[in-house]
Amino acid sequence: MLSFKSLAVFATLAFGALTSMAAPVLDNTNVDVNTLVAKCDCKPLPVIIDDIHVAISASVDALTYIKPENCTVDALTPVIADIKVAISGALVEVNALVGQPAAVILASVDGSVTVTVAVLAQLVADLLCLVFGALNVVLSVCATASISVILPLLCSVGEVLGALVCAILSLTANICVGLDVAILGCIGSILSIVVRLNVSVLISILGIKL
Repeated sequence: MLSFKSLAVFATLAFGALTSMAAPVLDNTNVDVNTLVAKCDCKPLPVIIDDIHVAISASVDALTYIKPENCTVDALTPVIADIKVAISGALVEVNALVGQPAAVILASVDGSVTVTVAVLAQLVADLLCLVFGALNVVLSVCATASISVILPLLCSVGEVLGALVCAILSLTANICVGLDVAILGCIGSILSIVVRLNVSVLISILGIKL
């Protein structure tokens, strides 16, 4: 796995509420985290990841249910572009969290709890499985003759998503020890497609065996 210094280089590119009646989370200065989030004009990681799911849902569905006759560069390009735009926007939001306290970075959707390493790992893993699962469908549906022109499109999604994960790991390096290992343990079902697309960023930062 890469050192945290290396993660920072990659990262330059860059769940829900438990109960509405829960007491607000305070940072170490006893300030309500919701107040800090509003002040920094930023979103906590769980919110950013949740927003990506919403933003790419229709595009991922389009890939998941694609038909062989529609598996062309012309048909796939706008769908892939929408997914990349959403992920790239999330990268900007992750970078906006640099320097914020852990209570802000890891705050749940309503700020009532701070998510654990296991919960954050599952959120990231779910996003990876959603996107790479859809990319795998495209590869399995497209005609062999089309793979050579389709593959670069799919790889471009993988690299942008890899950059996002890298930014998350860099941001949380000192507050979520073992997050990379936890994520890897949750994405066994997509490792083959990550390797097939040769998503070098993810392969490196998560220590995926080739």
